[in-house]
Amino acid sequence: MTYTITSNCIGCQRCLSACPTAAIAVDGAQVRINESRCNQCADSFSVPQCWAICPTSNGCIEAIATTTPDYWETWFATYAHIVQRLRKTAKPQYWNAWFDRYAATLNQLQGNGPVTP
Repeated sequence: MTYTITSNCIGCQRCLSACPTAAIAVDGAQVRINESRCNQCADSFSVPQCWAICPTSNGCIEAIATTTPDYWETWFATYAHIVQRLRKTAKPQYWNAWFDRYAATLNQLQGNGPVTP
């Protein structure tokens, strides 16, 4: 789904600075959304920021239905994106050490042995 700015736009241009991908530009007297740059704020926000900041009760920014992607394709793409981000930020050595320390403390509290450093 992509977004467009309708004729209800009052020209406040708040959406220009709110757009994280700089997909919105002024073309003469009109404000336009570049569809190839707009990602619907999918990577960072739950709602499009241009839509959220619009002072016209969100009346000037509308979603345009494009070809509807298959539900499972979208689900797997989102899943793959999240897994990729987790793998980039994962610190296995830290978490392994944390888990070992946690397990040792838990064993000691249960009376199963001493805590190892």
